[in-house]
Amino acid sequence: MDAVHKIAQSPLSAAVEPISEKVGFELRGYKVIPRIKIIYSIIDDVVYIEYIKNTWLSEETMLKRMGYCWE
Repeated sequence: MDAVHKIAQSPLSAAVEPISEKVGFELRGYKVIPRIKIIYSIIDDVVYIEYIKNTWLSEETMLKRMGYCWE
C-alpha cells in the first residue's frame, strides 16, 4: 500500500515504460520490490493500475495477459 500512496502523491515521478509505444498510450512503472512492478496509466488526473508485474515476466506475456495480442 505504501507504493500506491507514493504513486498517488506523485504519479509522474515513475519512468515511462518502453511498452507504451506498443499499446498506444503512456504507461508508467513503479518498482515495489526487485521482483514486483506496478504498471499504471494516468488519464484525466486519475491513476489507473493496469497490471502488477513480476519483473521476470516478459513484456510480450504481460501484454497478452492485458489483452494486447499481436500475431
